Amino acid sequence: MLKTDFMEKLRLFSEELKTLGKFIESGFVWHFSDNDLLMNVLREQSEHANPYCRIIKGNPYRKLNRCIHFHHDESFRKLRLSPGFRIAECHAGVKTLAVGMTVSGVLKGVLFVGPFAGETKRLIPLDLPSVSDRQLSLLGDYLKQRMDHLFDSEWLPGQEKPLLPQLPSSDRRILAAANYMRDHCYDWITAKQAAEVSGLSVSRFLHLFRMETGYSFSDWLQRLRVARACRLLEESPYKLAEIAETAGIRDQSRMTVLFRRYLNTTPGEYRTSFRRGTGGVAV
Repeated sequence: MLKTDFMEKLRLFSEELKTLGKFIESGFVWHFSDNDLLMNVLREQSEHANPYCRIIKGNPYRKLNRCIHFHHDESFRKLRLSPGFRIAECHAGVKTLAVGMTVSGVLKGVLFVGPFAGETKRLIPLDLPSVSDRQLSLLGDYLKQRMDHLFDSEWLPGQEKPLLPQLPSSDRRILAAANYMRDHCYDWITAKQAAEVSGLSVSRFLHLFRMETGYSFSDWLQRLRVARACRLLEESPYKLAEIAETAGIRDQSRMTVLFRRYLNTTPGEYRTSFRRGTGGVAV
């Protein structure tokens, strides 16, 4: 299977979850081993945006690292050891269902359902829906079977180092700028524009972005553009020069430089590998 087939299934399943969420009165949030995949799900499923979770994280997100550890690091570790799904309660007294998404038997993502009221005392008094473990287990069984049917027989390349790793910022201003960059990476956006979104001066924004994320503004922006170019190489018949322009990269030569830097291949080689379905590139 080509990666484009997988992405289309992921997009459709994301829409399916939105409809399901209206019936169970809950939200869904994705965490992937490579956040490049977040570009293929609904925005509302890319962040734990429940009002309770926002309060717990604070403004700016001073406690976000604890949430990332629980939702991303811990759940990936435990679902690798015991595939399927798990019911867990976070440090803030919220219970969630975490369902592993495997592709060719390899854990590539975790789908979270919640939040629900946990058994321990919550840090902030706020009514949350109460769902029994039995109900969550039934939902977990359904989602796991559905995801295995859609994705486990698909193919994705192995990844030694993700192109777009988990963004560990603890500052909501930086996260707002990162979302803006993701949505407009194909435009000729500047650090000044991103700084305006974050409400910071340019110099302060550039300093905070590197401090909070571990990446420079330009490095993260280029990674976003390479990810967009990958999609176009997989899904479109455009020429390489046209793809570079559409992805927001200066020209075809610059795109080749970026592909060698981040993926250790060329755009042409990348496209050929996916058309053959050999999967020799890590994205």
